[in-house]
Formats: sequence, structure tokens, C-alpha cells
Amino acid sequence: MDSPTPATDLKRDVRDRLVAEREALHEHRRRQLDRSICAHLLRFLDDRDCLHLAAYHAFRGEPNLFPALEALHHAGRHVYLPVVEQQQMTFRRWTPGTEMTVNRFGIPEPLQGRPIDAGRLELVFLPLVAFSASGTRLGMGAGFYDRCFSFCLEQPGAGPLLVGAAYSLQQLDSLPAQSWDVPLDAVITERGLQAFRD
Repeated sequence: MDSPTPATDLKRDVRDRLVAEREALHEHRRRQLDRSICAHLLRFLDDRDCLHLAAYHAFRGEPNLFPALEALHHAGRHVYLPVVEQQQMTFRRWTPGTEMTVNRFGIPEPLQGRPIDAGRLELVFLPLVAFSASGTRLGMGAGFYDRCFSFCLEQPGAGPLLVGAAYSLQQLDSLPAQSWDVPLDAVITERGLQAFRD
């Protein structure tokens, strides 16, 4: 068995600490932060003409984007949520009336519908545990988003705009990055949009 590397240990420690901090937010404070994030998200999309966008279902204290997703749906945008199948992730269309099922991680996902090709998405709001000042994203460690959007590494400029959704407490000065880590283009927190790339 391989022994853990210092980077692996650091990532595990960061995950444990920040997930605990995120989950410990008082419910009233979390709702305030989520409202701010949703408002910034909607303002960010005001001048963007994208039809196909994806987000996520909040889990373990992640920011709840559903008020914004409902507004986007009612404005005529097509919203997609992730679906985990074996070791791959796809995205299915979501509307406020979509029937959901709970996956093996305990996360609700659309039960039916044809998956959209990830390359057709124009913008994706990603959950994360931590992010760095340079746009490195630390997720829960399963690698679903990195595998799904690996083509963005192979063809720079291809694929959707990748925007993290997080609380500002999740920002770190730096994070170790591996060659397969797909970086964020930007992140939205309760403080607003922080862009990492043009």
C-alpha cells in the first residue's frame, strides 16, 4: 500500500477542517450568506447570454444555490444538475418539479432525463471545499469534476466557464495542485465575484 504524501495529508486536513467550519455555520448566518451568493450569481449572469448552465445540490454545508436556480429556470435558462454513475459524472436537466433520487453519497440528483454533453454546457457552478488565490479547487476528493471536465485541460479555452460557489472562509492563500486538477475560472462568494482568468 502506498503511503500518503505530504500533499495528500494536507488536503485531507484542509477538507476535515473546512467542512467542519462550513457545517458549523449557524443556520441564520448560512441563509444570509446564501442569499448574498445567489444575488451575486444572478448579477454575474445578467449580462451573460448562456442558455445551458449547471450547478449542484447543496451537501454538507455547501452554499444553497436553489433560489437562484429557480429564478434562472423561470427566466428561460436550462439548468442541469450532476448525476453520478459508477465513477463518472454527467448532468441532467432540472426544473423545480423534477423528480429526484438520492445517490450513494446521499446527494439528490434528477431521476430521469437524457444527459447533456459536458462540452455543451456554457457555465458550471461547482461546489468546493477550498479554493486558492490562483483558482486551484479542492473538492471532496472523489475527482468527479476533474474527470468530467478534463477536456478543459487538454483544450484550453474549450468547454464551459467553471465558477466555484463558496463562502469566503473557504479561501486559502495556496493549495497543492496536481496535473489533473481542473482550475476554476472564477469563484463567487458572499463578497462577490473573484476572477482568476480572463
